[in-house]
Amino acid sequence: MPTIAPAVQQQLDERRGTDAQVLLWIIAKNRDTGAPETIGFWTGDDHQEFLIGGEIRTYFGAGNVIDVPPIIAKTGFQVRHYRVSLPPLTDEVKTLIRQFEPRQAKVEIHSCPLDIDSGNPLAEPVRMFKGLLNEAPEELGRKGGESRTELVLVTSARSLTLGLPLKRSSAELQRRNPADRGREIVDTAGEWRGRWG
Repeated sequence: MPTIAPAVQQQLDERRGTDAQVLLWIIAKNRDTGAPETIGFWTGDDHQEFLIGGEIRTYFGAGNVIDVPPIIAKTGFQVRHYRVSLPPLTDEVKTLIRQFEPRQAKVEIHSCPLDIDSGNPLAEPVRMFKGLLNEAPEELGRKGGESRTELVLVTSARSLTLGLPLKRSSAELQRRNPADRGREIVDTAGEWRGRWG
């Protein structure tokens, strides 16, 4: 359970209301260089810098057009999927989709509590989600219709579902058990021709 900063707790105790913004941070590979690149979006109106983990990050303002579902925080190994909608025609979203390789990009979602009077951050944003970007389909609407880019996110628990590569090699299986011939012909089986009829 995250620790609540004293300034945030004081605002909650006043019962005048709360204001929290959602920060979306993506680390993806550049398609040309292969180097990791970062880009951030938040639900505010203008670009802003936030201090997270001792690092100053710049987030591009996308306003209320970012649609982020409620994040479920539970213990366990269940792989959760979330769908985050972004506006498709902004330059920053075009950069994410066309210049970066979005598939399997690392994603973090933070919640940033703001002062309801000044609009300034009350404390360092709290991470609510850490995972991977699984898909990024673009939906272009008809003339006058809505268009959007939907990011399909999966939690980090997904890495626990991947099979071990040691179980895919015939040599590795025979090293453990010399009589195991289960994957002996897997490399050439697709090239065999069978007679039919």
